[in-house]
Formats: sequence, structure tokens, C-alpha cells
Amino acid sequence: MVITVTLNPCIDRTVQVEGFVPGKTNRVSASRCDAAGKGINVSAALKNLGEDTRCLGFNFRGSGEFLPRALCEKGLSGELTEVGGTLRTNIKIFDAGAGVMTELNEAGAEVGPDALERFERTLERNLPKASLLVLDGSTPPGVPENYYRLLAERAERHGVRTVIDAGGELLLEGIKGSPYLIKPNRDELEEAFGERIASRADALRVARRVVKLGVGMVCVSLGKEGALLVTEDDAWFSAGADVPVRGLQGAGDSMVAGMSYALVRGMPIPEVLRYGVAAAHGSLVLEGTQMCTRKGFLQMLPLISVEKIE
Repeated sequence: MVITVTLNPCIDRTVQVEGFVPGKTNRVSASRCDAAGKGINVSAALKNLGEDTRCLGFNFRGSGEFLPRALCEKGLSGELTEVGGTLRTNIKIFDAGAGVMTELNEAGAEVGPDALERFERTLERNLPKASLLVLDGSTPPGVPENYYRLLAERAERHGVRTVIDAGGELLLEGIKGSPYLIKPNRDELEEAFGERIASRADALRVARRVVKLGVGMVCVSLGKEGALLVTEDDAWFSAGADVPVRGLQGAGDSMVAGMSYALVRGMPIPEVLRYGVAAAHGSLVLEGTQMCTRKGFLQMLPLISVEKIE
């Protein structure tokens, strides 16, 4: 079973426009609302792929049963720690003409030490059942910046490998917990390590530097330019495939799900990358925050190739 952690869940409101112009009136051609949060998204994709998964995290009392009901509608099992406040709302503006997403993300309601202790007790009860722990996305105010490292170390005591998909200090501190896999995008890698990544060679250089810090594998998603997967010994690259892009925000989470699916099945490293890229493409062709389906994943998988690079 794969446990996903979503400490800062949200409502994603996605609006689609043709040719977004800041400061002007833009006509919305389509809109949708999705209960989201990166860990929840990963669990949704994992379930679609056929993997047993469980969602842990916070449910904000002011939003009532919205989030538990959404998990139920997605067919997901979960154990959410209830805290005060309300779910944050994130606005996603998708320019369909340019294929570009602009995001306006709220910080979320503050949580206190008591909530963290209750969440940790819940995690402890669930870790013995897990084969992989996914720590995903931002954290709300009140959560220390080293929290992902602490959770990774807790998982290690149970013999459970950890995947981290985060940015900033959460990523930098999380790396100190020796996760099995991290999946930063180009911007997150640049921000965390203060290096400009203008090419695949730049991404490869920084990823190799990160592996030396004790991370098992580093996957760098480069958007339209593909993705890298780097281990201590080897590096692999996938250019992806040319598909019609209808939504962007679910692709990274579907990629984490695809790689996690391959990892728990003990697949070779190149297949871990191929499965991740195929799952991401399965999400790109769907509107809003929709995760890849098994059918979409299986359609994309033959289109994705992986090459070893020096």
C-alpha cells in the first residue's frame, strides 16, 4: 500500500481562457472545481492505476464534510486529522491558446502543535501497512520547515521508503531525511539550489549533486522538454510525446503516482521513469485537476521511450 500525505488540501478552481491578458477583461470558456491537494491527487491516480492507497492529512473543520465526501466520491480511503479553519481555494488560469497555466494559491489555515501530534499518531498507526510513503506539496502555516524530514525519518524506522515532491525549504530539509526519490520540477530545483537550469545538462549536473547528499533517485521534470531520472550510477531521459494539452496541474502528481506504482512493483529504473512520464501524459490530455486513468495510462505507455544518458 502507498500512503500519501496532504497537509495543505485545497479546492482547485480552474478557469480556461483563450489568450490570457493580465490587466484586461478575459472571457472564460470553461471552468471547474476540484477537491485537491497533491497527495490526494497522487492517491487518485494510484487508485486509477490499480494500486492500493490511503490518504492521510488534515481536514479543516470550517469546510465541513466537503473533503471527506470528495475522497469518498473518488473511491479513496483516508484518515484525516480534523483542525480548525477552512480549506484554501487556489485559482488556476489556463490559457488554452498558449498552453500556459497561471496559479494563484492561498497559504491555508494555521495548524498548531496539538494537530501535528494527532496527525503523527495517525501516521504511526498506518506505517506498518505501507510499502511507500509519499510526502507531497506545501504545508500550512504552523508546520515546521523540517517536517518532511522528520516524517521521512519516522518512515525509515518502519522500513518504509519515502518519496518527496515539494519545493523550497521543505525540499532542502526533506533531503536530509534520505528519501528514496524526490521529484522537483525545474523551478523548484533552481530555487532550492540557487542554480540556473537552462538545459538538460544543467539539470543533470544539479541532480547528480543532490544524489550525493543521500537521495536514492532524483527525477527532474522539465515540462515540454521532458524529464530526467538520476541515480548514483546512471541517468535516464525521456522526451515524452506530442499530445494535446488540456490541463497542466494534475500532470506532476500523476507522474509521482506512475513512478510510485512502478517502484512498489520493483520495476527497473528506466521503467520507473517511463511509467511516470506516461501517467503525466495521461493527465495532460484531461481538463482541470484530473488524474490519469488506467485507460489513458495504457494508451500513453507505448508512446513513451527512455534513453540512457552520460
